[in-house]
Amino acid sequence: MNIAFFSLIALIVTAGTVAIWGETLTNPIDILERVDSLPLTIVAAIMFFAATVGINLVANFIPPAYDLANLMPSKINFRIGGLITSGFALIIGGLWVSTISQIGIFNFVNTLGAILAPVYGIMIVDFYMIKNGKLDIQKLFSADPNGEYFYDNGWNKRALYAFALTAIFSVATVWVPMLAPLSGFSWVLGAALGGGIYFLITRK
Repeated sequence: MNIAFFSLIALIVTAGTVAIWGETLTNPIDILERVDSLPLTIVAAIMFFAATVGINLVANFIPPAYDLANLMPSKINFRIGGLITSGFALIIGGLWVSTISQIGIFNFVNTLGAILAPVYGIMIVDFYMIKNGKLDIQKLFSADPNGEYFYDNGWNKRALYAFALTAIFSVATVWVPMLAPLSGFSWVLGAALGGGIYFLITRK
């Protein structure tokens, strides 16, 4: 419902720019420049700030903080996980202008996607094809060495091998000129190959 409502607002505003200025403006900042109203600019700045903070909290702060807490629950709680996440955010933010912007945002995002794609493929194959869509939640969070999901001292080495092999290839499609024609498919290739290799290793 929310998506439909906000999409409707975006369509109405965009259509309004065509009716008023004779051109399609989709960037809110461009629309505010045309309106040239100080009170409206202040309200919009506050709304942009609130939206940016809210989106980053939900998408980029809370999930990794909980992930880190689940990784080592005996040593990392949500607060420490949040501090670690903030530290990495500061490092990435500090390197953004000096390093990442020089690399290029598309190459950076494509590389990140190429690294994460095998993880997605492995997780999907493991859940649907290896475990047939069934998980024992109690055993999933158990530290029992004989537990079903303890694997090799807590690490699923088959998944790590599949990830390493596939991530190298999928990242290479972004940076190796000979593989440039495949760069647009790096995520799909990474997910498919990661899941396929993991399935073959596990089945064997």
